[in-house]
Amino acid sequence: MSEKHIDMTERLQKIGQTVNEYKDALTSHFKDMDVEVKDWNFAVGKLEKEYTVEVNIKLSLKPK
Repeated sequence: MSEKHIDMTERLQKIGQTVNEYKDALTSHFKDMDVEVKDWNFAVGKLEKEYTVEVNIKLSLKPK
């Protein structure tokens, strides 16, 4: 059987979009605070037919 092709580059870009959407959602929820993304990263691993994606986001929430 041939392995199904997965465009990981496109999917990883979507992770970046999701991080921005998450920050925007937090910003709207914490209107009286400044929300800043201090750091974010992700790691991708592949074992046979399985991809593992680990996402880490560090946010700073400060009163305005």
